[in-house]
Amino acid sequence: MKMLLVICPDFRQSDIRSLIASHDVHAYSELRDVTGEGATGKRMGTRIWPEKSILIFTVISDDKKDALLSEMKRFATQLYPGEGLRAFVLPVEEAV
Repeated sequence: MKMLLVICPDFRQSDIRSLIASHDVHAYSELRDVTGEGATGKRMGTRIWPEKSILIFTVISDDKKDALLSEMKRFATQLYPGEGLRAFVLPVEEAV
């Protein structure tokens, strides 16, 4: 199993949900109001840097990882410059 972590602008959350669901994955969690700084700039939720991100994560089978990650990469190319989308894959050793 793998955990897919996706950090993206909060207004892209429905796009990411749909993309995940299109790969027959229907269990995920979200953390809203994520702040930080990265290659595409600061997202601090302040007047100077008003935007925030969202973190969506899901645990998927190994056989779905490549297709879903490939789709995330394709989706990221369609974003406006500076929007930013990052997807990370982590191993999941066991789950209860």
